[in-house]
Amino acid sequence: MNIKKIAVLAGLMTMGTVSFAAERNDAEALLIHKGKELSIFNINDRMRFDENRLEINGNLHLSENNRLEMRLRHFSSIGDGDVGDTRDSGNTAEDRTEMRFRLHTQVDVENMIIRTELKTNTYGSNDGVNNFGGNKQYLRVQPTWHLFTDVEGLSSHLRAGIAFQHYSPDEKSTEYAYSFTSSFENFYTINDYLEIEGNIYYDYTFAGKGSDDYNSVDIEAYVYADYPLYNAENGMKLEALLEGGFDPYSFGARHFGDLNNVSGSGVEGHETYVLYAEPSIQVSKLLDENNSVYLKGGYYVEQNDENSTGKVDDTAFIRFGYTSKF
Repeated sequence: MNIKKIAVLAGLMTMGTVSFAAERNDAEALLIHKGKELSIFNINDRMRFDENRLEINGNLHLSENNRLEMRLRHFSSIGDGDVGDTRDSGNTAEDRTEMRFRLHTQVDVENMIIRTELKTNTYGSNDGVNNFGGNKQYLRVQPTWHLFTDVEGLSSHLRAGIAFQHYSPDEKSTEYAYSFTSSFENFYTINDYLEIEGNIYYDYTFAGKGSDDYNSVDIEAYVYADYPLYNAENGMKLEALLEGGFDPYSFGARHFGDLNNVSGSGVEGHETYVLYAEPSIQVSKLLDENNSVYLKGGYYVEQNDENSTGKVDDTAFIRFGYTSKF
């Protein structure tokens, strides 16, 4: 990517973030893994490559035994698709809205919760993936077991449940499918500066209208680093941050009768992977006990199945935000 394109993308990659959190401990309010212990509302706008994603999310503790996660995303395309993105998924968002609710309910069984998830997607006339409009609803219920509670710094969950998907590509056609879904999700805090995450997902989709039986496997692996460079008494703080990993590696949808051949369509129809790194520098200023502002600048680089011939997708970015605890 030449200097001119990097400069253009640096201008596009300005993101605003507003977050509100009710802290129950001394954890940082905006860290996703620790955010599960908080009640949080967050809104942010992300521009990357030729895609803009506006997201509103929240984590609300309804009661001692019930926690609700909410997320609303709207994707839209920007530019003309010729600013350095070589992958198909970079232009998936001609017009798409996604809404997701996850209710986590603690039950009487020790170390077990029930996660109920409802997700709906609404596509425009050409979403860049399926090339037609429509909508999709997804509901699943997963009993979840918290494993290895005696290992300090490790949070491991085993999930297994049943899901139902209803898909209407247009007014005259409707499809649906049932599936068994499972995952093994792990988050490990190594020290005050370094954390790693690793997840494995296995789904088996069985008989439904307009759907063939197939099974699929996805793997995710991430590393997070946060190293303080400067911390002043007036509340000014400078940090070096790093995020990276597989996001995710998908082995594609395969029939049990012929595991060597990938079947299906869209994202599930072929092996995919995204290997990325995002180093950045963040400066923050504590305004008072409950309010702070920050400015973050960095560089994003990605290797994926579409550019695996040796090229990479990369861009500079700038983000700014405001955080308030209440």
